[in-house]
Amino acid sequence: MAGFTRWKGVPEVAQAVEKLDNAAYKYKKLLATGKTDDKIQANKLWQGMASSYWEIVLALVDAQTKSSPEALTFDDEERLFIDLGYLPGVLTLSKNFDPKTYLTAKCSGGIFPIMTLSDYIAESWAAINGSELPAPVISMGLTERVYYLDEALSKAQAERDEFLREIDDTYTNNLDVRQMIANLNSYLLSAMKVNMRVPEYREADDATRQKFAQERKAYNDSEKSILLFISSCQKNEENPLPAPKADKFAALHERAKVIAKKILYSQIDAVKIARRVKKISDTCSGMSPQMRRAELKSMLVKKRDYLTVPAKNARADTSLLCQAESMPIDYAKNYSILEDFDSMDMEMFNVPRVRMYGIPRAIFVPGQGLGTYDWNDHSLLIPAFPIGGEEKSVSYALATFRWDSDEDRKIKTPYEQQIKENRKKSLLALAEGFYKDYSLWMTKEKKGYRILPRETHKVFVNIFTVRSEE
Repeated sequence: MAGFTRWKGVPEVAQAVEKLDNAAYKYKKLLATGKTDDKIQANKLWQGMASSYWEIVLALVDAQTKSSPEALTFDDEERLFIDLGYLPGVLTLSKNFDPKTYLTAKCSGGIFPIMTLSDYIAESWAAINGSELPAPVISMGLTERVYYLDEALSKAQAERDEFLREIDDTYTNNLDVRQMIANLNSYLLSAMKVNMRVPEYREADDATRQKFAQERKAYNDSEKSILLFISSCQKNEENPLPAPKADKFAALHERAKVIAKKILYSQIDAVKIARRVKKISDTCSGMSPQMRRAELKSMLVKKRDYLTVPAKNARADTSLLCQAESMPIDYAKNYSILEDFDSMDMEMFNVPRVRMYGIPRAIFVPGQGLGTYDWNDHSLLIPAFPIGGEEKSVSYALATFRWDSDEDRKIKTPYEQQIKENRKKSLLALAEGFYKDYSLWMTKEKKGYRILPRETHKVFVNIFTVRSEE
């Protein structure tokens, strides 16, 4: 019988695993006959097996927290089950699935805190105990993420600057392009702080605010001069700068600005993370070890119902056990998709909910379906087995977040009132329509493909076009 090596002597774990093992054996045996009646019975058995996921997870958590450890850790076997619903010898995955590759996968740094469900459980336990939050196994802690973004900004600026110097060497001009480059690099963060009105700027004394304003002006003046220079190069009669090169410079310059915004958002988020953790630890500070274990279970039970939403949104099987012969997502690839999408819609971080609670965590969860947003826990839930493709699943998670966090109705009102066919829809139908349209907007329209109806396209352009920062 399959099991979890380090908990072989724990009856609750052994019994839960044995129950799943026996049911899985009967399930496979019924399916193997190929008979219609047996398939019906197998499907009923599968639905009953779904409860085994939480029985085993809660048994594993209970076994580990019994000694009140300072931190929770999960071995490879436990991670495969908690994060994928996969138990070798009992449940099957694609023959192309390589556990070693999966277990050693690492996501790059970015604006979203990223974790798996097992990481989430470990983080929750640390918060309950007032311990330092552990870095997610699949990603980086906050400090590492900000450092990674700092490095990414330096590389983006260097690439842009080298490209700009090559243009400067080709075309005669009266500008001190080297000085302009220095200004862009030196004053970028100051300019973004003023544009974003971060607390460091809002709460500063008059002298500091004036310094920020001066540095922002130096940045803006240099940016305008550089853009005029690029434009004049395009109009050069003898050797016009090709449009692709001008577009490349614009893209490199925009990338540097986006990374700078991500750095500032992440720095601001550090305060909100600390506040959230302190609130949990303060609430639990007077609890007995037994009560703390119960608190962790309570947090997981609250999460349990929401973990079926991705499947419900896709009208799919809600079991968190892995589907036979399926292949889980590539975490690093999915996080890269998420980072690309948020770069195309940075205004999602300028909403009241983010200002209050910070950037939502992105949690890779077991099960299949389409990504969603958990309002109660302020987190994006991205299923390990997406339906309709990885880009669709990630874009649905952001779409749900965009819709649910639109408390000032900057999205809901125009989407409902300016699109004729939406005016008579129910709130649920409106939300579902927006998820689909936003997904198409991010995966197709932002890449240059016209997919949305003309009226919808026009509304989305008006909603999501970034306004001037002047």
